[in-house]
Amino acid sequence: MRQTRELVMSIDLNALEHLGINLYSNIPAVLSEIVANAWDADAQKVTVTVDKAKETITIEDGGTGMDRNGVIDRFLRVGFKRREVLGEDTPGGRKPMGRKGIGKLSIFSIAQIAEVYTIKGRERTAFKMDREVIRAAISGKTQKPYKPEELQTWPSDLKKGTRITLSGLSKSLSGMTVQGLKRRVARRFAVIGSKFNFTVTVNGEAIGPKDRAYHNAIQYLWSYGAQTEFVKSCKNLERTYEDRLKAIKAELKKSNISLSGWIGTVSNPSQLKDEEGDNLNRLAVFMRGKMAQEDILDEFGQKEIYADYIIGELHCEQLDLDDHGDIATSSRQSLKQDDPRFEALRRIVLSELRHIAGKWSDWRRSDGAKTAMAVPAVSTWLQNLRGDTKKKAERWIGRLNTIRSPDESDKKELLKASILAFESYRRKEELDRLENIKDENLEQILEIFQNIDDLELSYYGQIVKLRIQVIRTLQDKLKENDKELVLRDYIFDHLWLLDPGWERVKGSEHAETQVNEFLKKNSDALKNAEKKARIDIGYRTTGGKHVIVELKRASVAVPLDDLTKQIRKYRDGVKKILEKTTFKAWPIEIICLVGKPPPEWNDASGTGRQGVIDSLKTVDARIVFYDELLTNAQQAYGDYLEEHVKVDKLWEVFNAIDNFAPPRKIVK
Repeated sequence: MRQTRELVMSIDLNALEHLGINLYSNIPAVLSEIVANAWDADAQKVTVTVDKAKETITIEDGGTGMDRNGVIDRFLRVGFKRREVLGEDTPGGRKPMGRKGIGKLSIFSIAQIAEVYTIKGRERTAFKMDREVIRAAISGKTQKPYKPEELQTWPSDLKKGTRITLSGLSKSLSGMTVQGLKRRVARRFAVIGSKFNFTVTVNGEAIGPKDRAYHNAIQYLWSYGAQTEFVKSCKNLERTYEDRLKAIKAELKKSNISLSGWIGTVSNPSQLKDEEGDNLNRLAVFMRGKMAQEDILDEFGQKEIYADYIIGELHCEQLDLDDHGDIATSSRQSLKQDDPRFEALRRIVLSELRHIAGKWSDWRRSDGAKTAMAVPAVSTWLQNLRGDTKKKAERWIGRLNTIRSPDESDKKELLKASILAFESYRRKEELDRLENIKDENLEQILEIFQNIDDLELSYYGQIVKLRIQVIRTLQDKLKENDKELVLRDYIFDHLWLLDPGWERVKGSEHAETQVNEFLKKNSDALKNAEKKARIDIGYRTTGGKHVIVELKRASVAVPLDDLTKQIRKYRDGVKKILEKTTFKAWPIEIICLVGKPPPEWNDASGTGRQGVIDSLKTVDARIVFYDELLTNAQQAYGDYLEEHVKVDKLWEVFNAIDNFAPPRKIVK
């Protein structure tokens, strides 16, 4: 009678620490190792079942399975050299992905318990492995061999292959979605699908190449060899893809490596952030249909803008030949950078990236100009330009498409600013023409000056439009408890919020500094109750006027006598300082920005509203309420814009840019 061998796992503690039970940090990476083992077992189908209620993950394949000796000699033996023992090909003719026999340890990165059921022929083997028991067995001074617990029950529905159930998960399944898991697993393999007779499902849903979910984001494409199926899946390519294999054939032959795959760029870097938060701005390297290094783009230190748009998959089988040393690092997540094969690949890829950088810039400029020209108003504007101005404008507008910007609205603002800039340049050319215009050609001279006036009008129209946007944003943000804090840091530098006619006066900075120091000293001397009632005070000069702004807390109503007393003190002190400046003749106006009026405001039988207004006039002051401030400012600018659009010749151009959404060009 044949003696039954005991199940024993042999591993040295130093080896375990070196390889790391924490080999991977995420569930998709661990599942990929198990899926790779299923490929090596000639499985045609792998099913992954995620049970959030039970907090388990089950992976089952219909492969060759293992008998008891196979479990002991191959599965429980860490460091089993698969290719040396079992041959270069699987019985089914596949190129095995496994090499060192350490991928199995990755399951303990995410799970404490692994239950394994495997069948080969009529021989069934079932056992349970516990991460903490393994650690305890090998952590003592005298290491003990770890013996998995043999299971006596057998799942009645398992007739072939291997089933692994993971539990005691260290990673929560609550936020995981089937689609997200499919995406991440799909991105790690190039052999999933009917073409390779290898089906992988997650909770009953089959994974396919399209689950990688970046095909439709690709704008430009460079391929290496025939990539017909992939190209067909890229529905939004804007140019015919370029096959680069012939161009680098000599270098590949010299380096004794092969290369296939593709490198693409997207239209906007934001498309390289997926729903799970993964960064797809990378060049992945594959060997034997499995991802060997998630990204080599960082290897090149590319700082140019185009690098933010890159995504790609490169396959290099010479990196994993059976008669060569293993190029993978012990972590199994990257390749050895000093390996001559990797250095050769890096040289070729760097050369390709330089080629792509040039092409990308040319294409983006050309397509950017076409996109801008697709706005009829912009096209008409460009057609009205002449000579060098027109050529420069077309080139620059094309370059806007190569500027690093996460938001398309930023490019629209740049386009509008560019139009204004070229309009300024055109006016300069017209002014240069004045020297050649004869005195009697008064109409030509007047036309030039009229064009200059029109440009100033357009500039101010854009300023007003931006101011209205600022006002609307402030209105959205201002709540009763925070409006004063939001306004405090903004009001002193933007006097136009108080009065559209007020702008800062240049050359008055010294006087402003002196006055503000005086006001600060007076503020510091206020009593506690007075300090609590106010937020801040500031002084600015505007056209022909000195403005002092006193901000009171929105929740406080300051009595009229206290208010006038403070204001008179400020006014008289400021007057003394201004007597020594060139601005001494300018009047002083004091704004009291408040949330609530003085108590006397609503006293119908006493002072009343008009009495408060009149009293404040005696000290050159007036009240402005927070709510009225933005409403009045918006109304004033709104009325201006209503009339402005009737005379601004560039308004329709800018409006068309704001409203333009370019259609996607689809290549079939």
